[in-house]
Amino acid sequence: MRHAHELATILCNVCRHPASEGILQGDSEYKRIASDPSYRAFIALLSLDTLVSLAEAVGVLAVENPALGRFGSNLHRDPGALIEAVEACPGLALAPPDVDGGLLKLRTPRGLFGERDLNAIFTAQLLTRAVRGIDEPRVCEIGSGGGRTAYWSHRLGMRDLTLVDLPQVNVVQGYYLLKGLPQDRVTLYGEPVPTTTRDVRILPAGALASADAGRFDLVLNQDSFPEMAPATVREYLTWIRASAQGLLSINHESKPSYGTDLAHASVPEEIARVGGFELTDRFPYWLRRGYVTEIYRVA
Repeated sequence: MRHAHELATILCNVCRHPASEGILQGDSEYKRIASDPSYRAFIALLSLDTLVSLAEAVGVLAVENPALGRFGSNLHRDPGALIEAVEACPGLALAPPDVDGGLLKLRTPRGLFGERDLNAIFTAQLLTRAVRGIDEPRVCEIGSGGGRTAYWSHRLGMRDLTLVDLPQVNVVQGYYLLKGLPQDRVTLYGEPVPTTTRDVRILPAGALASADAGRFDLVLNQDSFPEMAPATVREYLTWIRASAQGLLSINHESKPSYGTDLAHASVPEEIARVGGFELTDRFPYWLRRGYVTEIYRVA
């Protein structure tokens, strides 16, 4: 019981803990935000810019043109009014679950919003559009981070979601989703899979082979493949080619070296090496400059 209490203490404040480094925020980022007002203001501005980009992406705010008309005024819009306008598009309340202890967010009349919440809302909308027309779509997300995209996809009506990630990240995802959704809608690794409803299932990467005997309609990977070794990406792509109908990739292609020998993967390059995929759509990701949205069909 003592260990359970310690784990609960960490998860309640995971955004200020080393356990969330590279996933959410982490302790070093939290300390810098808490101690440096100028950096805190910068991070808050990034969240506001993401909110403006979301409003532009869904069409409730006109996109500014630096060559024609005013430019830079959208960033000064009222955040509460923007949230209200965006809410009207999917037709649901957008306030995220209040389970992010220590994570810097924008305070609005509609609740607290961070950059990750806003990205997850938009990606969930992209995902639901990508499987539109499929009866009871089955989706697998590889590299699910904090579980936010799965949360919003569920809120938007998707009921068959499988999350695959590292075991320690599974713990963070499980906490967020069990706090944000009804507990009987979330199945952790090792628990029996409900026969009447599937909803959200969380698996470690090592259990991917047993994720499902059937085929997924779509696999989602966002901001994850480029951080893996190219050989690992090819292993995932080979599995996707055999187990899914398509892939939705939202990733950067810059292949930074950071002055080390670590090789960052490029999704288009690795797909060309693996073969068996057909690119059906490609466009910039609205909310993050330098990220590309690609939709592939398994050939």
